[in-house]
Amino acid sequence: MQTEAETTTEFYSVNDYIKRRSAFSKGGLRHLLFHQGEELEKAGAIVRFGARILIDDAVFLAWLKAGNARHISGNRGAA
Repeated sequence: MQTEAETTTEFYSVNDYIKRRSAFSKGGLRHLLFHQGEELEKAGAIVRFGARILIDDAVFLAWLKAGNARHISGNRGAA
């Protein structure tokens, strides 16, 4: 049985997320969200709350580690 602490999900706005994870720039994150937003939403890495986009840190990082951001936009056939 999982405890409440194990099942707690933390969501961050884009601005809060770039403060928390300095490896990401605001423009880079917004570019990713624009081009891969539907896939991120299907994976549960982001949720839309009105006009806001909230990022689930653990799921987002797992999505990235799985290689899903290897090709964000443009020519997917390029090396």
